[in-house]
Amino acid sequence: MAVPVVDLLNNSDSSSDEDFSDSEVSYSSEDESMEDEPSESEITTATTETETKRSEEEEEFGIKYPYLKSFLNASVAQGLIPEYYVYERAKLIGDEKAKELNERGQALFLKELEACRDRCEIIASAITAMKSVK
Repeated sequence: MAVPVVDLLNNSDSSSDEDFSDSEVSYSSEDESMEDEPSESEITTATTETETKRSEEEEEFGIKYPYLKSFLNASVAQGLIPEYYVYERAKLIGDEKAKELNERGQALFLKELEACRDRCEIIASAITAMKSVK
């Protein structure tokens, strides 16, 4: 049965200093194994190295496949795909598939650019028409 800490502190009848006088402190191999654990600075260094490697891989991926990276970034920004998932998994799709998706992304980008141009032309025509009406 678990006893709340407050009860242990307030109830002096349940334990006494005599109960602990016969106990010995044991330094087992488990205690010594703690010395083998990496220090905080080692963990920080390892984390920094991992992050640097990940950044380099992301940069290389972005250089090879700029349109694909752009669409993935947009999907992350819109909240459609979690960021950790995109950047961890994108490099695993392979060069052939990434190249194909990049080409499709480029074609879509050009279509979006044309659509934007068409919208601007329509707005310009509408403004011109509004100015000519008196």
